[in-house]
Amino acid sequence: MEIQYLGTAAAEGFPAVFCNCAYCKAARADLMREWRTRSQMLIDRRLLIDFPSDSYMHAVRAGIDLSAVRTLLVTHSHTDHFYAEEFVNRGYKFAESMQSSSLDLYGNSEVLAVYHEGTRREMRAEVAENIRLHETEPFTCFQTDGYDIAVLPANHTLKEQALLYAVRGDKTLFYLNDTGLPSEECYQFLADHGFYADIVSFDCTFADTEGPHSGRHMGFAENEFVRKKLYEYRIIQSDAKYYVTHFSHNSAPLRERITREAEKRGFIAAFDGLTITI
Repeated sequence: MEIQYLGTAAAEGFPAVFCNCAYCKAARADLMREWRTRSQMLIDRRLLIDFPSDSYMHAVRAGIDLSAVRTLLVTHSHTDHFYAEEFVNRGYKFAESMQSSSLDLYGNSEVLAVYHEGTRREMRAEVAENIRLHETEPFTCFQTDGYDIAVLPANHTLKEQALLYAVRGDKTLFYLNDTGLPSEECYQFLADHGFYADIVSFDCTFADTEGPHSGRHMGFAENEFVRKKLYEYRIIQSDAKYYVTHFSHNSAPLRERITREAEKRGFIAAFDGLTITI
């Protein structure tokens, strides 16, 4: 399994789009190293998790072919995770000689509603017919393109049921972005369905910042708690690796600092462009 972190920032990006704090100024002074775009992951160059507005830039910067993507898993409808308007360009005269003619898009009911809202003005029938929409719900499993997918509820927003995904191919990934602490039922569901992680990717929006958190995201303290629960439920491989991502500018995610703080706790800090082969 090949995993690429195309983007590793929270909604505002890093440096943040409108911000002039000391951290964002430091990032702008060394963009080649410090730049973090909205979070997105590519698996085996054919399965995407989330589709932010930065997706076009990710494709160009990373040299990847988004036409080869056959499956898209969307965690929720927030704009930093789902930019529906782009899909009007997936075909017709906008895209020729695509590697995959069709795309299977999975998301909750709000994601599908946003898709329809965002594409209704410009979507052509010959493009729409090749994008298959699938509504997903927590505590379900499905198969797509050779992968087994487990769908879990995220603890993120009251306005929609955001989702978490476990992806099992020749290896298994737990993708825990944009969530607070998962429920006990999540761990039990993964155990009951035989999902054992080789890689866990944690939301680390707050990193090591002190003070009360919103409950909608995690930092290192919550990451450590979830790692302990994974051990308790025996749903990780003995050599599993733990990555942290989705950093807010408020957590000062400068590469050297965040790498050092992650390593203290047994985590690996992801950065834009990081590619892992397991």
